[in-house]
Amino acid sequence: MRRVYLLALLFTALIWAGSFIFIKLGLREIGPYNMAFYRFAIASPVLLLAVYLRRRLQSVERGDIPSIVILAITGVTSFYVVQFVALVFTTATNASILINTSVIFIAVISLLLGERFTGFKTLGIIMSFIGVILVISNGEIEFFSRETFIGDALMMLCGLFWAIYTLLGKRMLEKYNPEALIAYASAIGSVLLLPFAIYEGLANPFTFSPLAWISLLYLSLLSSVLTYFIWYSALTVMEATEVAVFTCIVPLFAAMMAFLVLGEDIGIFTSIGGVLTVVGVYLVERE
Repeated sequence: MRRVYLLALLFTALIWAGSFIFIKLGLREIGPYNMAFYRFAIASPVLLLAVYLRRRLQSVERGDIPSIVILAITGVTSFYVVQFVALVFTTATNASILINTSVIFIAVISLLLGERFTGFKTLGIIMSFIGVILVISNGEIEFFSRETFIGDALMMLCGLFWAIYTLLGKRMLEKYNPEALIAYASAIGSVLLLPFAIYEGLANPFTFSPLAWISLLYLSLLSSVLTYFIWYSALTVMEATEVAVFTCIVPLFAAMMAFLVLGEDIGIFTSIGGVLTVVGVYLVERE
């Protein structure tokens, strides 16, 4: 069963790698707040319907409502509002690296909460993050320059949001199934996104181009519905750091996509970074 989850997490990393392309395409036509809102306005009903048909809906205890609202804020509303705005102020390269600070945040918080943390796991996380930087930068990158400072800082904030979402969600999974938890958080998160979209000027979805709709459907159905199910399902059988480290593979897949689809070169730094990332993930997962 563990091998199935490992393969599913690899697939999740592949889907998320493609999401950066579709986010950039969608932002050409749709504002960041509207894009975040419509992404989950599509995803939430699908999630709720799927959970209902599978008879996985659960009643929520009153004392757990604040925790589910926090999941909605950190994993949906704040995460995507901040991420989409960040991509306006920084490059996709910087964003794809700095989002992986979630692994570091999760590792540190997990350590404070008492998760078993061996030398191999620590080494693996460090190797994976260094590998990510090499893959994306090809040896040339500048964080927090005058031009990208705001966006870079916002992407690190996204990393913290995702860490909270993952760790709080893992604790909530002791009481609720992953399908219901994700559906409730997504529904609440989409409602909380509406004021942002209205502030930006609520866009008419009937005026979106086919490319914009393809981007939204990819981001909502694949990058939100399917992969969120995989993420939380994996958390039911694996430690948080073991699941989180798979985000480090996203930039590696993104570089491979760029080579295969766009014909971009893969240099020596990308190759070395890819090896470090894979070895780092292996060290974390072998424990």
